[in-house]
Amino acid sequence: MIQGIQITKTTNADLLNSIWMIDEANNQARCLAAASGYEADQVVALAELGEYESRTVNIQGAEPVREGGQHLNVNVLNRETLVRIMEARERVEAGDASNDDLEVISDNAQLTIRVSGYAVRFNALTLEQQKDVITRTFTQSL
Repeated sequence: MIQGIQITKTTNADLLNSIWMIDEANNQARCLAAASGYEADQVVALAELGEYESRTVNIQGAEPVREGGQHLNVNVLNRETLVRIMEARERVEAGDASNDDLEVISDNAQLTIRVSGYAVRFNALTLEQQKDVITRTFTQSL
């Protein structure tokens, strides 16, 4: 069973008034709020809290949540992929396309990227927009 507590007395100043979910079955504590020293969602061994006095607090949804990953949007790209698509499109628009260029465009027709919070197919962008995306997304250093 998971129990919510607020630490009311301790020798560790970082723990004073902090709020935790205590999971005695797994000998762990999850920080919900602390002024300093601990971050939200940080999990520590119960022993790390040391000796303390606490009061019980009602924690809504204190049971562990299992996230199902119903929506997952992962983009793993490299600069070269986008440049290859853009250059193939340039050659198609100039009338100098090879079969390889047409294949690159066809193979990546559904490639979707995020631009300003919206999802858009990379091929639907103008060449200028594609260059801008590549420039802004892939940098050598900050």
